[in-house]
Amino acid sequence: MKALLHQLWNEWEIRLLVLFSFTLQVFLFFAGSFRRRNTNTVVRLSIWFAYLGADFVAIYALGFLSRQPADSTTSSSREKTHHQLAFFWAPFLLVHLGGQDTITAFAIEDNNLWLRHLLNLIAHVALASYVFWKSTGGWHNLEVLVPGIFLFVSGIIRYGERTWALKCGSLKNTEGLLVAEAKDQTQPAGVGLNRDDDACYMGVVRFALRSAPVVRNFFAGCNLVQFMATNVDQMCMFGEVGGRQLLLKIEMDMMYDDTYSKAMVLRKRAGIILRCISQVSFVVAFVLFLVLLGNKKKFSTADIAVTYVLFIGGFLVEVCATALVVMSPWTWGWLEARKYRKLARVSWFLLSKKLGRLEKRMSWPNSMGQYSIVSYMGLELSWLSRRVTWLVRKMASMVGAGKERLLWISNLMDSKCIEIDREILESVALCVDGLHSELSDGSSRQWPNLRPVLTKMQSLSMADFGLVLVFTHALTEVHLRSTYYEEKKKTAAGPDDDTQEEDASSSLVGMCRKLSNYMLYLLVSHPEMLPVTGSVDTTLEFFVRKVIEYEDGGGKVDIMRGTRKLLEDQIGLHAVQPSKETLEEIRDFWLRLLLYAAGKSRGDTHAARLAGGGELLTFAWLLMAHLEIGDSWLRRIELGDTAGGDMRPELAYVFPGASFGHA
Repeated sequence: MKALLHQLWNEWEIRLLVLFSFTLQVFLFFAGSFRRRNTNTVVRLSIWFAYLGADFVAIYALGFLSRQPADSTTSSSREKTHHQLAFFWAPFLLVHLGGQDTITAFAIEDNNLWLRHLLNLIAHVALASYVFWKSTGGWHNLEVLVPGIFLFVSGIIRYGERTWALKCGSLKNTEGLLVAEAKDQTQPAGVGLNRDDDACYMGVVRFALRSAPVVRNFFAGCNLVQFMATNVDQMCMFGEVGGRQLLLKIEMDMMYDDTYSKAMVLRKRAGIILRCISQVSFVVAFVLFLVLLGNKKKFSTADIAVTYVLFIGGFLVEVCATALVVMSPWTWGWLEARKYRKLARVSWFLLSKKLGRLEKRMSWPNSMGQYSIVSYMGLELSWLSRRVTWLVRKMASMVGAGKERLLWISNLMDSKCIEIDREILESVALCVDGLHSELSDGSSRQWPNLRPVLTKMQSLSMADFGLVLVFTHALTEVHLRSTYYEEKKKTAAGPDDDTQEEDASSSLVGMCRKLSNYMLYLLVSHPEMLPVTGSVDTTLEFFVRKVIEYEDGGGKVDIMRGTRKLLEDQIGLHAVQPSKETLEEIRDFWLRLLLYAAGKSRGDTHAARLAGGGELLTFAWLLMAHLEIGDSWLRRIELGDTAGGDMRPELAYVFPGASFGHA
């Protein structure tokens, strides 16, 4: 029995490896674009394992074939021919190593390693050629050799496309690529914004196509003085917030495709020609395989079935990939610019369906992270987080490491993602409009209810933006946990007017908490996106030590009571009166902090987060960049003098007495 199983495994091992490689490619094709709007950890880990495992399985299969002798050691001619047909799958493995159109890079760092992939291309092509030529016995086995040559052409082109796409996706190559795209005849030259259709999908897509080079420079962090393809007047033509949201979604969708897929390669003249050669070669190889393989009885039925699966499955994947190319905005722009009306209508029909789904769902960004300071202080840790924290502390004490910083455990266990509702996006867009108006007329935001608190916070001489976020987050959490709001929740519904007012206050409470938790989540999980200095651990530990100093209850430490005392003593929390107007100011203050962080952030950090579903901060940053606000343009936020204190001027504009102007 053991010998039988061993023989069965030896016979099916290469078949299973090749089929598994193909299965991973199919999974990556459909899941590659799905990850842009999914933040589920299980899904993302599955895609990550498939992305890494696909190359490993294909390379292992090539290595397995290279170890086999050129002619079988058995006396059965059937096993010899079976062995030769298995070697015919070597070119298919090159096609698999070429990856799928929907995912070439899992993370933005993969694009910077395109030279390594180029070396891998040369090595793997050489290995596959050696294996295939040795197994077919040179020119003596034409029934396998001839279709195999066409398969090699297709595989080499597909592998080369992947390497080329990685090079194009690297933000380091942006400047040269923009010049090349300007000269490339396949680009939608002459596609501009038409004032007659600016309210419909077509006007938005045209504007997005025209602004694509500038948007790529936004993300690359280049100097944008030379790239004035968009301007504020055109951007303001999308008067409704919904129109701007759709525009930004399209632009981020296109940027994702350019960075993490083969989209940029497949809209170049050379890329289109090579793809057509690859597809034709694949079809010719299949036809020749059917014609030249006349005596199918000398090959194993299982091997022939596996070969058919590879051919037919690969062809169906190519059909789906072609459909994705047809529904691309670039394809429609190219056809429209060259007056191919019928083809343009087909492309627009598919594209409009895609845009309709894009407008309805919150794809960019689709979620926002949430993390609270109470989790870090151990007040609302999950059961699993408490157990893991206890275990790590025990292990640290056993090895003599002392008290360990366990922020990463709390972040891993207690951070969560929630869907972004339209109210939050609209609030961000309206806040950007307000900031643009203040830049134009020189006015400044007033804070009648929060002014005493902000003035004292300004005098704290907090040199770290992260500490400002932590203090403001604690202020928000303590204020929202006040007796006033708890009683409002328990109050029975009264007249209709009172009910509407209560619903509005409840919505404001929810928005304030979401924005507060989101900014702390960015500080803990993605500090590279914020203008912070120093360690996040140090900032949080400093705040907790201050809280403990103000808690003198003896026995068990009441963290929330100590937090309230700290805030009342340091920033005058008692001066903040609970009301709807106060909630509106807390919401607006968080929005101002978000816009400040967005204006100071780097484009490459936003490009990296596109692979994770995008960030609300990216939405604000891109909208500000379109209006020429922030560090991406020479027109920047000029921070005015404060009313007093030692506050860093970079934080001045969100506090009382600050003003805006042009740099």
